[in-house]
Amino acid sequence: MVELVTFSLLCVLLYYRVTRGDDCITTQTDSGAVYIKELEEAIDAASCSLVHAVTYSDYDVIDEEEFDFIVVGAGSAGCVVANRLSENPDWRVLLLEAGGDPDITSEIPGFNGAALNTNLDWHFPTEPQPTNCLGMVNKSCTLAAGKTIGGSSSIGGMLYIRGNPRDYNHWDNLGNYGWNYRNMLHYFKKSEDLRSVEVLTNEDARVFHGRGGYLKIESYRNDIEFYKHLLSRSFSEIGLQSFTDVNADNYRGFFTLQGTLNNSRRCSAAKAFIHNFQSRSNLKISKNSIVIKVLIDENKTARGVIFTKRGRYFIAKATKEVILSAGAVNSPKLLMLSGVGPRKHLEDLGINVIADLNVGYNFQDQLLMRGYVVSFDIEVPPRDPVDETFQFLIHGRGNLAGIGVLTVIGYIKTIQAAYPNIQFYFLYFAKNSTDSIRTSFTLLKFNDDVTRAILDINYRKYTMLIVPFLLRPKSRGRVLLRSADPMEYPKIYPGYLTEDSDVTDLLESIKFMDMLTQTRDMRRFGAKLEKIDLPACNNFPFRSELYWRCIIPQLSTPAFHQAGTCHMGPTKNDGSVVDPFLRVHDITGLRVVDASIMPTITSGSINAPVIAIAEKASDIIKQYWA
Repeated sequence: MVELVTFSLLCVLLYYRVTRGDDCITTQTDSGAVYIKELEEAIDAASCSLVHAVTYSDYDVIDEEEFDFIVVGAGSAGCVVANRLSENPDWRVLLLEAGGDPDITSEIPGFNGAALNTNLDWHFPTEPQPTNCLGMVNKSCTLAAGKTIGGSSSIGGMLYIRGNPRDYNHWDNLGNYGWNYRNMLHYFKKSEDLRSVEVLTNEDARVFHGRGGYLKIESYRNDIEFYKHLLSRSFSEIGLQSFTDVNADNYRGFFTLQGTLNNSRRCSAAKAFIHNFQSRSNLKISKNSIVIKVLIDENKTARGVIFTKRGRYFIAKATKEVILSAGAVNSPKLLMLSGVGPRKHLEDLGINVIADLNVGYNFQDQLLMRGYVVSFDIEVPPRDPVDETFQFLIHGRGNLAGIGVLTVIGYIKTIQAAYPNIQFYFLYFAKNSTDSIRTSFTLLKFNDDVTRAILDINYRKYTMLIVPFLLRPKSRGRVLLRSADPMEYPKIYPGYLTEDSDVTDLLESIKFMDMLTQTRDMRRFGAKLEKIDLPACNNFPFRSELYWRCIIPQLSTPAFHQAGTCHMGPTKNDGSVVDPFLRVHDITGLRVVDASIMPTITSGSINAPVIAIAEKASDIIKQYWA
C-alpha cells in the first residue's frame, strides 16, 4: 500500500511539473509517514531539477545597443559559439533565439518526439513534388527543427554519431583546407566528456574520445537486451560484427549507440554550453526574439540585425561580427531577406541585391524508408507507467531513460558506394498498439491510408519496422523565399529521390533486409514481411521491384537533418556561399556557423558534427580577432 501511494504521488508530481511548470514546492507530511516523506522529498528534488535544467535567463536589449558579436540562433551551433566567444571577458556577446525555454519533457529521453509539431518546433512544410512525400497529408513532408534554447539538440533523439572520417576528408579535398577528419577529431574531443563504460573499456578510446568537455556522452540505460541480442546475432549470421563504439575505427556492422546524456537526462547544446555559463556578465541571451534582417551597409559590411520581440522592433549593433546559426532553413532565409542570394530570385521579390550568391541551393537531408514492416510471434508484457516514471526519476534507468531500439543500428555499403551509406533503425510495436502507432504516424503527417494500413498489420501481430536510412543522398533540393515578408515560411523543395541512384540504394537495402529476416534467430520468432495495403501500390506484385518503387516515395520521411544551403567552398565561383573560414563571400563581418555550411552531409545524425563545426568556427573567429 505504501508503494502504491508513493507511485501515485510520483505521477501527480511529474504531471504537475510537466503540465503546469510551476515553481518547485516542498512536500509536507506528518511524523508518522517518514518513509513516504523521504521518497516524496527525493521525487520532488528530482522533478525540481528537471524544472531548473530547462530554465534560461532572458535579457531585454536596448534599441541600438552595441555588442562585439551577435549570434543568431541558440541551437547546437549558436550555443557553442556564444559560450566560446564569451570566454573573452572583453567581448560582449548577444545570443538571439526565436523560441523560449525547452519543455520539461525534453529532459526525459523516453519522451523523444513529443515536441514535434508543438511551439518548440518550426515544423517547416515542404512543397509537393512528384518524387517524394506521397504518403503524407497534402503530399507534403514536415521538417522538424528546434525553435527553443538548444534548438534541435533540445528536441531530437540525442544520438551521438560523428559520421565517417571520409566525410570530412571529402570537404578538405573540395578545397576547404583544414576541415579534414584529423583536424575535426580535435574538436570532437574538445567538446566531449565521455562517460560510457562500454566505450571507455576499448583500447582505442583515448585516441578517439575526450574527457572533461562540456558535452556529456553516456550509454542509454533502458532495457533493450532482448532486441540487441536478436539483432546482433542476425547481423553476425550475415557476416557483420557487433561494436560498442560507432565513433571509433569501425564503420560497417552492428552498433550500440551512445547519446548526449548526463545522468540519463538530455544533455543538449544549451545544457552543455549555456546553462552553467548564462551568468557571465558579457553574455546576454534574448529569448522569443525573431531576427528579420541583417543590416549590411554600403561598404558591404554587416553592422547588426533587426529583430522583433513582444511586438516591438529592435536594432542590435555588432562592432565585430554577425554570426548566423539559425539552421539550414532559416540561415539562408535571413541572408536572402538581407539582400544576399540569387539575383533573379531576390529581384523578383523586390529585394535589393547586395551580393549575388547561390544561397538556398544544395539542400540535403537524409531519408528514412518506413515501408518494410515485419510481424513476429512475440508477446510483450505491458509496461507499468508508474514504475517506469519512478525508475527514471529516482534511479535514472528504465524505458524513460532511453529511446527504445533506436539506440542500436546497422551500417552497410551498397555496390555503388565507396563506404557505408545505409544505416538501419528498428522500431517495434507490441500487438495492437493502436494509440502508439496512430500518434507516431500522425506526428510524421502520414495520411489516413498509410496509418490505417500499418494499424491493420499491428492489430494481428507484434510489429517491427526495419528502417533503412539513406545517409548520403545524391538528390538535392532548394530553399526559396515565399515573399519578402520575414514572417512567412520559405518554400522548401526538398528534392528527395529526384536522383534514381538514391532509389537504387534503397532497393539494395531492401535485399539486405530480406536476408536479415531470413536469419535463424529471426525465423525462430516467426519473422514475416507484411504487405502494406496501399491503394496506390496494390496493383504491383508484392515484393517486386515495381512494388518497392511505389512504396519508397509513399513511405519515405525526412530525418530532420537539413544541411548544405549555405555550403562552404574556396571561392564564390564554385557556387559556395561561405569560404573555409565560414565568412560569407563578398560581405565583411558576416559568417554562417551551422549545418548549412556542409558541402555534403555527414554519415549519420548531424548534432555532433554541428557542435564540432561550431567549436572549430569559434577558434577561427578568436584567432582572427586576436
